[in-house]
Amino acid sequence: MENTESVVHEVVSKVAAEKKLGPGSVRNSRTLVGDIGFKSIDLARIIAILELRLGADPFSELVPVTSIRTVGDLCNAYSLCFSKDNQAACDVSFERSRTRAETRLNAAAVRSERRKRIGGNHGKG
Repeated sequence: MENTESVVHEVVSKVAAEKKLGPGSVRNSRTLVGDIGFKSIDLARIIAILELRLGADPFSELVPVTSIRTVGDLCNAYSLCFSKDNQAACDVSFERSRTRAETRLNAAAVRSERRKRIGGNHGKG
């Protein structure tokens, strides 16, 4: 198993770079919305990528997704899945988790493409 924190940091950095948010260095104390500049759709995408990458979904039973404010909160949520005490609660069928993650990623891609088309059509007509 990869180090959970390094995977979370890598995914957050990658999505921030794709969105041209330039968060500087990703640290656990940085807020996802305020410091880095993510929108809710970005957070959904990050969670979907992490579900696929780590094979876990802490938000199914362990952690309310609305409690995630910082990079560290995200790291802690995924770390909880891999602690012995919580593995049973986080042992959601990987297929179900993967399906949800893929659905979120596809929805995010469709919305992004729709925004590009709408933005690209301004001033034409």
